[in-house]
Amino acid sequence: MSVLDRARELGAEILESSELLEMRNAEQVMLNDKEAQKLIQEFKDKQKDYQMIKSKGEELTESQQQEVDDLESRMLDNPLILDYFRAQQNFENMLEEINNIIAGAISGGECQCADDCCTSCDSECNH
Repeated sequence: MSVLDRARELGAEILESSELLEMRNAEQVMLNDKEAQKLIQEFKDKQKDYQMIKSKGEELTESQQQEVDDLESRMLDNPLILDYFRAQQNFENMLEEINNIIAGAISGGECQCADDCCTSCDSECNH
């Protein structure tokens, strides 16, 4: 089996992973909730406004930064948004672990992280 075939096989496995399924389900639930949608849209609008300010080389005022912090808090207080963020983080952690395993294999290192091993392959990992 070629490397590309194995990559396709890995992609298919990731597609069927519980982490991706949970993230997609949490996203769908979040996107179907009007309150969550309102918070997300408000965040996107503020983010766009503040990116324009920063692109001009200006800094956010203390009150603008407080608005950002308050909006982030309100978003994380919404259980549907929080569930999505957690599911997204779990999926990203899985992808990071896959990348660490591949990087370790390519570098010839001994660490081949797995569920019963370390969570990140670095020079200190001796598994």
